[in-house]
Amino acid sequence: MAQRLLNPFDQRQVMRRDDFEIFHYNNPACCSCPPHQHDFFELFFLLDDHIDNIVEGMRYSLEPGSVMLVAPGQLHRPDVPGPTRSVDRFVLWISTQYVRSITDALPRLHYALWGDMTGRNLIQLDGENAAEMRQLLFALHREDARPGADSAALSRSIIAQLLIYCARSIASRTDIAPHKAELRYREIMRVYEHIVANLPDRNLTVSALAERFFMDKNTLTRQFKRQVGMTPGECIRRHRLEAVRRQIRLGAPMQQACAECGFSDYSAFYRAFRQAYGVSPRDYAAQTACIQGGDERQEASNR
Repeated sequence: MAQRLLNPFDQRQVMRRDDFEIFHYNNPACCSCPPHQHDFFELFFLLDDHIDNIVEGMRYSLEPGSVMLVAPGQLHRPDVPGPTRSVDRFVLWISTQYVRSITDALPRLHYALWGDMTGRNLIQLDGENAAEMRQLLFALHREDARPGADSAALSRSIIAQLLIYCARSIASRTDIAPHKAELRYREIMRVYEHIVANLPDRNLTVSALAERFFMDKNTLTRQFKRQVGMTPGECIRRHRLEAVRRQIRLGAPMQQACAECGFSDYSAFYRAFRQAYGVSPRDYAAQTACIQGGDERQEASNR
């Protein structure tokens, strides 16, 4: 399967697509590749042999299972010492727009990939995670060769998993002192995690958060929106609405779901729900019950 899907080497350094391109190479062409940079992300996964990769003047030694993640604008080149030989590797290009569409909903992933990557290009995975990433790359390569919307959706899911593996590795690095921006990000993430874990608390307000985390209210709001993409108040409301929606799908009474998820005023909850989802909570409950009833009838008819 791997041999059948090998790509002929292409020396171009620009993307032809606006989402991603994946290549499985097993040739010596990278030995003479000059320094270059892209306006997209490049993920390099070494399948065999040992080579070096130079990014922004820093040399990284790669062995089978090593991953290099090069950010847009970083000058880089592979370096293969010794006699010319074929090198088995995956190269994945991902456009910045495509990465943003994945990371904007995942604050941790967003910071890891859009923060300062200096000195952090080598992704260090243990054997199990390296094997998982290897399987994901082979799966992505196969799906990319298949036409159809389902393959595009599955490819997006695979790329999100690959990026999450990379982000976890970047976040776990202890050999490099965190940047000031990263320390600020971690502080905001503690606030974010506190919000998610305490949705039923009706005293969960921006003022209470600022006091708990020893921050000025305006500073908290500004930094939180910069890192998460919404204000703390918007984050609390959005997560509470999602929690109520899950409760409704499970059949919980409306007033009970509203109270258990931190809303003290039903009329305010009603307006927020309708604004967020375009239907009233009662209509949403009826639609959910109708869909579930149809699924149950279909399952019964298939027996």
